[in-house]
Amino acid sequence: MVGWSQEQLAEHSNVSVRTIRNLETGAIKNPRRSSVELLVGALLSAATSQDTLMSHVARPGTPTGMLSSRLEPGLLTNVVEVPDNARWQGLRPKTDITVGRQADLLHVVTTLRPGRPLVLTGPAGVGKTRLALDSAAHLLDRFRDGVVVLELGSVTPESVDAAAASAEVQRSLDTLLHGYERDPRTNPELQMMVVIDNAEHVIGAVTRQVRMMLERHPALHILITSLRAPASIPADLWEVSPLSVDYPEGSYGCPPAAELFCRRVHSVVPTLDLGDQMPQVVELCRRLGGLALAIENAAFRMRSVPLHVLVDECQVLPILGQDEVGGLSHHRSLHRSLAWAYGLLDDRQRRALRQLSRFPDEFSIDDVRQEPVDGGREPSRNIDVLADLVDFSVVQVKRGHQYAYRVPRMMREYVNAIPA
Repeated sequence: MVGWSQEQLAEHSNVSVRTIRNLETGAIKNPRRSSVELLVGALLSAATSQDTLMSHVARPGTPTGMLSSRLEPGLLTNVVEVPDNARWQGLRPKTDITVGRQADLLHVVTTLRPGRPLVLTGPAGVGKTRLALDSAAHLLDRFRDGVVVLELGSVTPESVDAAAASAEVQRSLDTLLHGYERDPRTNPELQMMVVIDNAEHVIGAVTRQVRMMLERHPALHILITSLRAPASIPADLWEVSPLSVDYPEGSYGCPPAAELFCRRVHSVVPTLDLGDQMPQVVELCRRLGGLALAIENAAFRMRSVPLHVLVDECQVLPILGQDEVGGLSHHRSLHRSLAWAYGLLDDRQRRALRQLSRFPDEFSIDDVRQEPVDGGREPSRNIDVLADLVDFSVVQVKRGHQYAYRVPRMMREYVNAIPA
C-alpha cells in the first residue's frame, strides 16, 4: 500500500522488526491486539497522508507556485536529509522522522512566497524550530542560492541593550549573506530561503533587518520562528499547535503525541515494548500538553524511570530537567525553554500570568474581566495584559464564536513552582 520495507514499517509503527518478520512468516499465530493496531494505524496514516497531500495539490486555488514537481506521494512523511555539499548555511534539520506535522508542513510549503515573511509562532517547546528546518529541507532544491539559517538564541536581548542587539543581528545576517549579494544591474534577484530562528527577544531588530533585506532582494523567501509575532511588517502568521493527544478517527492508530513518545523511547531504549501501555502513554502526553520538547524529555527519562512513575507524579517538570546533547541554546530542556519564555515578560505580565495560572484549565474572557490580574486596581486593563500574554504565546486561545483561553500545562506547572 505504501511501499515500505520491514525496517521502515517498524520505524513508523513502533513495532519491532523481529515482530513484523515473525508475523509475516507466521511464527506468531496470535499477535497482540496493540501490535496489530499500531501496524494498521501506521499504514492507514501513511495512505491518508498521501491522499490528503495530493488532494491539496489538485484543489483549485491552492498556491502551488512553490510545489510543482517537488510534491510527490508521501513527500511530507519522508525523512529529508540535507547533503553535506548542499547550498545550506547554518543550523541543519534533524534526520529522523517528523511526527504529526504533515498539515503544518503542507501549510508552510504552500504559503511561503517571495517578499512576504511567514512567521511560525506557538508556545515554548512546541516544535517551531524543527518545523522551520524541515520545511526548508523540503524546499531546498527550489532555491538556486540555497538556504541560510540564522539562529538568534544567543543574541543580546533588546530589553538589555537594544543597540547591541540590533548590531548583533545585522552582523550575523551580513556574515551569512556575504558572497551572495548581486549586482542589481545584472542579476537583481537573490533566489534564497532565509530562516530566522528564535527571534522573540530581538523582534524589533529582526523587523528592521527583514525590511532592508526585502528592499534589496524582493524575491527572498523568509521564514521566522518566534514566540512573538512582529507587528510592524506585513507577514503571514501560522500558530504551531501542540501535538494532538486524541485518537484519530477510526479504530486504529494512536495520537501523534503518543507516536512521538514511542518513537523517541524506541531510539533510546530499543528493547522496551510499550505496546500494551498505550493508555498510560496517552495520559502522560496529555499531562505534558502535547509539547514536543516535553515529550522528548520524558522519553529520554524512560531510560531510568518507569512509565507509571511519570504518569503518577504530581509534578512532572522536575523529572524532565535534563539537557538534550547538541540541542538548540535555551531549548535544550523543557525547563530552560519555559524559563526563557517567562523571562521575556515584564513584571506586570508575570503577575498576570501567575494569576491566570490559578484559573481553571480553560477560562473565558468574562473570567478575566472579574478582577485585576496584574496587581492593579482596574479590571478593564486585563484585556490589554491578556493580549500581551497571548502575543508571547504563554496563553493559548481556542478561537470560535466564544474564545476560550488556557495557560499551557507545563507553563502553569513552571509558574506555580517558582517563587513569586
